[in-house]
Amino acid sequence: MRRALTAAGCALALGGCGAGASMDRASTPAQRIPLATFNCGEWSVARADIRQTVLDELHGFYGGPVSGKRRTQAYGTVLSDAEATRLFDTYCSRSYAGHFTIYKIYARAAAFVGTAP
Repeated sequence: MRRALTAAGCALALGGCGAGASMDRASTPAQRIPLATFNCGEWSVARADIRQTVLDELHGFYGGPVSGKRRTQAYGTVLSDAEATRLFDTYCSRSYAGHFTIYKIYARAAAFVGTAP
């Protein structure tokens, strides 16, 4: 259930998440990146501007306001661009990681070592 909610939230919050997986995202304009399916294989071949857009979108989504029944002001945790890039470059270089989605890798790391934006 939690995974479904996370994926649904990503799809709603991050524009263009519904595009087909067969699209060549390494050369896709930044505003059309389907982050719900953007994976390690695509990260490995993406241009620098595409990578930066992915990092910006992840930072914006995971660092957004957290709300609950009480009206508290809190924000999610994020990784710095350098931390996220190092994480993706290291993790995605593994032969079995090509189809792993970037947002899941980011979410798990930010939950443990991330800081408030």
